[in-house]
Amino acid sequence: MFDPTPAMAGWFGYPLELDDRLRLIKGAGFKAVLLWWAVESEFEPPVPQKVETAAKYGLKVENAHLQFAGVNSLWQDGPEGEHYLAELIGLIAEAGVYGVPRLVVHLTRTSTPPAFGEPGFSRFMRMTEAAERCGVTLAFENLKVPERLYEFVSRAGTGRVGVCFDSGHNHYVCPERRICRDFAPIIKAVHLHDNDGTRDAHNIPGDGTEDWALVRRELIDSAYEGAWSLEIEHPLTDKFGKSLLPEKDDPYFGMGPEEYLDRAFAAHKRLIDGAF
Repeated sequence: MFDPTPAMAGWFGYPLELDDRLRLIKGAGFKAVLLWWAVESEFEPPVPQKVETAAKYGLKVENAHLQFAGVNSLWQDGPEGEHYLAELIGLIAEAGVYGVPRLVVHLTRTSTPPAFGEPGFSRFMRMTEAAERCGVTLAFENLKVPERLYEFVSRAGTGRVGVCFDSGHNHYVCPERRICRDFAPIIKAVHLHDNDGTRDAHNIPGDGTEDWALVRRELIDSAYEGAWSLEIEHPLTDKFGKSLLPEKDDPYFGMGPEEYLDRAFAAHKRLIDGAF
């Protein structure tokens, strides 16, 4: 069922505390939020406070993104992978406790991860089993190595795992594949953002070369029932607002967070209305 609820990632590149970010997201008109779900991170309070802050501003938690810094260790034998798995399973349990329905999961990090093998597959299946016990759906995201997602879903079975369709990664990494179409029956989360096909820019829809009419049609034709969520990010690097890009390459250079979110909300409405 098509859900027009405007949803926005809780981190959008501006170095503000979570309370300020969610207040601004609500003020721009968004009704739902994507949270970052990690043991600890800069600009992020503990897990319970994230959910409380979303509730404070009347924002539905559409899904949360599970941490992934050590995810490549899961594919290798040894205690490091077991330790990281325990952290992830703990975070999955907390999602169940605090009512977060879906977690977005990375299978790999970087474009040259360890090879697909039994250590990694069994660990990710243990995560899936933990999620089933907690009433949480895992949505595995398409990344820099799309073959890993296809192989994992084939092995795991479509009845047990879901997919997070990331439009920007599809456009940048493998435009010849149609991730949303290929996994249409099991799309459980979406990350919508734009780029010019040369880098993972996380621009607002319309500020790149993505074919949004095609993306919209694929989403409608899929079994996805959740909100169409923006995962966009102003290219800032630190708490002082230093830009990653020179002014000529940054479409949001000098733009404050309120103006940025207003622009994002307008783009989301255009996407929902089919106006691209």
